[in-house]
Amino acid sequence: MATSLISEDCSSVSDANSLFSTEKGLLVLRPGAGCLGCTKWWFTIPDGCYAIVTRHGADLDYTHSDGTTTAVWPPGLHYPYPPWIGVSNLVTKQSIVLDLPVKACKTKDNVTVNIDVALAFRIMGDKDLGEDPELVRKFVYEVKPRGLEQQLRDAQEEAVRALARSMKHTQIYGIRSGSETGGVGGTLDDDGDDDGDRVLEGTSDAVDRRKAKMSIEKGRDVTEEMKARLNRQFIPQGIQVLSVMIKSVHLPGDITTQMSEKTMVISQNAQQRMYHEDAMQNTRMEEEVETMLQTFHEQREQEMTSGAETINAEQVKLNDSMAQASKSEANIREETNIKINNIKAENNLEVQRVKDRMHESVEKITAESEKEAAELLANTKVDTQTLLSDAELQSAKNKADADRIIAKAEGKIAPWVEKKKAYETKVREMNVYKNLSNNDDLVISGNNDEGVNLITVADSIMQNVGDPSNRSAIIAELAIIGKGSASILPTVTEA
Repeated sequence: MATSLISEDCSSVSDANSLFSTEKGLLVLRPGAGCLGCTKWWFTIPDGCYAIVTRHGADLDYTHSDGTTTAVWPPGLHYPYPPWIGVSNLVTKQSIVLDLPVKACKTKDNVTVNIDVALAFRIMGDKDLGEDPELVRKFVYEVKPRGLEQQLRDAQEEAVRALARSMKHTQIYGIRSGSETGGVGGTLDDDGDDDGDRVLEGTSDAVDRRKAKMSIEKGRDVTEEMKARLNRQFIPQGIQVLSVMIKSVHLPGDITTQMSEKTMVISQNAQQRMYHEDAMQNTRMEEEVETMLQTFHEQREQEMTSGAETINAEQVKLNDSMAQASKSEANIREETNIKINNIKAENNLEVQRVKDRMHESVEKITAESEKEAAELLANTKVDTQTLLSDAELQSAKNKADADRIIAKAEGKIAPWVEKKKAYETKVREMNVYKNLSNNDDLVISGNNDEGVNLITVADSIMQNVGDPSNRSAIIAELAIIGKGSASILPTVTEA
């Protein structure tokens, strides 16, 4: 609850919600431009506030998409706008409760009382509620929080003093808001018909209750009249008073003491009546309990006697029923045994009949099966022999065709095979010549004479061997000597 109405400066619009929630009497915030040197082409407006935007200090209206303009800007991000356009004032939308105590009020019997009054109001300008947004500018620039507080104090103080002057101090408590309900005796609208509540009332309580009810009604009427009068005065300024509450009334200490003593006497008398009523109720309850116990014992004895007789009668009926049941059980068992024996005999006869029919059927089926199997076997052998003969005939035809085809094919490819074999022979000869050419020990002679060829080979061996005592050289010399051919001598002589 706020005790005064104020306006403050803040560094940024982002601090608005926290400041409005902590400062109870804060109505208007003037946000700064933020960090020095920052160039922002946008600004934000928090929800729950009326925002007034200016350009170079002059008010700037907001233009809706349909072309209409309004003095209050909606919440959210607004972009793009140059840095010289920004939020100049934020006005709260929440309801404010202002505590406005009025001291030293004189009652009708010249008793000084202090009356604590609270007002609940809100700033108008919500377009969704059909209000004019221009009221927000009027409040910010003309009314202002301090001016509003002073006007509210003056207006309600005059009404409260006039109300106190029209009532006595014994009635002044009744004008408190929320005092429609009484204390132990219930609500003030009760007629006191309950005998239990009347025990707690004094001799003058009925009159006091009627007077208190009249005071409450008068206080309620006065607060409603104050609310209507304040709204007539402040709605044109953009302020709506939601409620006027008289929180408390403070009487002087000596009068409060006198009223408390009177209440204590009434309470003591009521306590004595309560004790007397309690003692009488306890006595009546004890007598009623004793009477109920005696009646209960008598009823229990009667019920026990009646129960014993009923048990005997029921026992006789039970014995008769048990005897009848035993007899019926024996008859049923005998009849059941006879039926079971008959059923078993019939079952055995039927089983034998089924077995005989089954044996006959099995033998018949077996004979038919054997006959059918022999026929199938003979037919199968005939079919098999026919298939084998056909297969052998077809196989002989296929072999003859294959031999004829192979012979025809060999006749066609015989020249090709002969050329292939000649080619392979030539290739082998060339491979032999190639291997001979790679042999360093090879000696080629153009003469068919065996002696000449022997001399040529021996000469090649002796030329290629450096040591005359080598085994190859010796063998070559022996071959030449042993040959003794006349054709050798001229060769040696010439050498």
